[in-house]
Amino acid sequence: MNVLNEHGFRSDGRRPEQIRNISCKLGVYPQADGSAYIEQGNTRVMCAVYGPHESSNRGKTNEERCSVSVQLSTAAFATLERKNRRRGDRKTTALARMLEKTFESVIITSLFPRAQIDICCEIIQEDGSRLSSCINAASLALADAGIPMRGVVTCVTCSSVEGRPVVDICAKEEMDTIPRLTLATVSGRDEVVLVEMENRVHMEHLSSLMAASHSASSSIHSCLHAALQQHLSQTRAIL
Repeated sequence: MNVLNEHGFRSDGRRPEQIRNISCKLGVYPQADGSAYIEQGNTRVMCAVYGPHESSNRGKTNEERCSVSVQLSTAAFATLERKNRRRGDRKTTALARMLEKTFESVIITSLFPRAQIDICCEIIQEDGSRLSSCINAASLALADAGIPMRGVVTCVTCSSVEGRPVVDICAKEEMDTIPRLTLATVSGRDEVVLVEMENRVHMEHLSSLMAASHSASSSIHSCLHAALQQHLSQTRAIL
């Protein structure tokens, strides 16, 4: 399958530099301290945040900062393939660890010594870029919970097709032979908190791929920031 047609468009009609439509809502799960629901194209993720609370694992309790624990799961109906995906499978565990490391570097953990923050993400519908979609959902949920952070984390997964960057890829574009770069930044700025590369990319194409990823991450940040502002304005109106 060709990612770009002869006119330079993708299968969903987007240009290579266009991100997918984003729709998100905060405070969707009242039982949690913070929650968010996000749609990036046809990828849909629900995230709930609990804490800070007393650490459930005393052996891993840190006297100087709080710990971040992530649980990631995929609903059985999330894809066309009806697979029973366990929370503890190797790939899911690896993605959860990436989320933990990402938010440990952004949350001001020193404010909550000996405590724990739990982030629970569930992929309701999967259509590519699931790691970046989970990070974006978790970032909104943490903001909804009032967790102090150095900024809102935004993430995007991009590909390089014959040297041309293609941003915010969907499932049809996640082919094994195409290089994929997942990049997370703080508040849409140049500060990078996560970089993951799958497959090899030529050095001559890496700089353009990084630049396109930064630009796409900044665009996603604008969408998330607008959702946060709208949520805050509605919350103030209720109060």
